[in-house]
Amino acid sequence: MSKKKGLSFEEKRHRLQQLFFEKKDFFQLKELEKIAPKEKGITSMSVKEVLQSLVDDNLVDTEKIGTSVYFWSYPSKAMHTVSVHF
Repeated sequence: MSKKKGLSFEEKRHRLQQLFFEKKDFFQLKELEKIAPKEKGITSMSVKEVLQSLVDDNLVDTEKIGTSVYFWSYPSKAMHTVSVHF
């Protein structure tokens, strides 16, 4: 029997942010729920919660355009945000 340990919340946050940095694109929640499990090992059920925590910490930007909500983050903004806070 496999005793695989799940990812911690912080590890999920880091991996999801890395996904944004690697892709350098914008996504809808539905797209992230499909991509994150395959590429970063984050369960699709927890993507929304992890994403919301990144948005709350201003590490991921969000914008509602029409009926769609888009999310994006770029390394340059993350570096700027970290340097301003410290």
